[in-house]
Amino acid sequence: MIFNKLDVVSTQEIERILDTSYRILEEVGFKYEWDWALELLEKRGCKVDMAKQIACVPRSLTLEAVANMKPLASPQDYPKIFWAPWIGMNIIDFETKTKRAGTLNDCRNVINLVNHLENISVSSTGVVPQDVPIEISDIYMAELLFKYSEKIVTTWTYTIESAHDLVEMAKAVTGGEDELRGSRMINYLAEPVSPLKLSKHSLEIMKVYGELDQPINMGPMVQVGTTGPATLAGSVALQMAENLAGLVYLYCLGSNSPMALGGPMQTSDMRTGRCLYAAPELSLIHLALVACAHHLGFMSGCTSGLTDSNCMDFQSGWDRGLSMMLLWAAGSESIGMRGEIGGGEGFCLESLVVENEMGGMLRVLSEGILVNDDTLALDVIEKVGIGGNYLMEKHTMRHARDFWQPGVFTQDTFDKYWSEPKPIEQRARERVEKILTENSLELQVSEDVAAEIDRIVSRRVKAAGLQ
Repeated sequence: MIFNKLDVVSTQEIERILDTSYRILEEVGFKYEWDWALELLEKRGCKVDMAKQIACVPRSLTLEAVANMKPLASPQDYPKIFWAPWIGMNIIDFETKTKRAGTLNDCRNVINLVNHLENISVSSTGVVPQDVPIEISDIYMAELLFKYSEKIVTTWTYTIESAHDLVEMAKAVTGGEDELRGSRMINYLAEPVSPLKLSKHSLEIMKVYGELDQPINMGPMVQVGTTGPATLAGSVALQMAENLAGLVYLYCLGSNSPMALGGPMQTSDMRTGRCLYAAPELSLIHLALVACAHHLGFMSGCTSGLTDSNCMDFQSGWDRGLSMMLLWAAGSESIGMRGEIGGGEGFCLESLVVENEMGGMLRVLSEGILVNDDTLALDVIEKVGIGGNYLMEKHTMRHARDFWQPGVFTQDTFDKYWSEPKPIEQRARERVEKILTENSLELQVSEDVAAEIDRIVSRRVKAAGLQ
């Protein structure tokens, strides 16, 4: 099978990219915007300019961190994680063809939908609810996920105060600090500000989660041609330097957090400066990032499978399918963020359903071809012989349900389809409505745990002087 066989950079080229990343950290340095972090790094041998908040990280320390930090998952694992965590500000309304601000009810609908989509294994709220105080919207998002998601969850953490509240919620769910430490209940997407900066609040949140050994996903977002060089190799080297800067910081903390070296890079429309979500160059840099992360022994997730199209047209399918397939073939353990549409304009429930279907097709490809006595079927071939038919054989009956079946895609004949044509957006909308009508959110925690989560939210609302 072709899984994990696609390379766009050679081992020698990977090592040259990483050498440039090490040199960036050592010669240019990295801005850690928190004096406490700078003092920590200085004790470990970094050359620190406190006035400029810049630490030059020795190559030896970076290599030491790479050798000792744990990966979130082993590289080349079966790529079964299809993220649903496109968390934007807007919902794209299929029926009205408009975008509007996300609400708590939208968050509930996304969680409910993900609970019943078989190929989406990680849940989020899809949107940031804006019918609650935006300053603490992350607390409301976490509340819903902890209480109602049947799957692994991911969400934003905006402030250090929110980080402490999320830790309390997670302790309530798991049973205490020791139990939380042994779990992977919460995670943090640490996003450097490109080029080469980590904000104080990100460093503080990394410390809170890192001291509890919770997963940290490094998520720099170098944009080729604007916040990164206009050459692909240069931007990949910068992206890896930002990944490694976070890795070094957590290593110096003494954290046992499992880590992923992220690849949510973007390219730019050089005519307008707009950040692009789908372009052939984008697939190339993601492929190079996966190769670099694997070379260091870490998993890497990339924002593949996205689209700049504003509807579910041919462009949308091609944008998503091309980058999904390429990243799958390169062995990426995590493929993209689901539900996004229009170059990050918003979250679309119908698109999530369609992408779930795409995930099912990729899952079949990932399983490959099973070769054994039964599947080679020599005895059946001998029995049927020349010019026979296999349809009524018991062997065929046993394996008739082995094949992938569409849910919202169609395999109808031309005449049948056009006798009652129904575009894919409509078929997806019908499945969304069916799932949300037939299923309601149910507590996944005890009543006591749910009450404790509610208490944490109420306390935060009161402390912030909000309603």
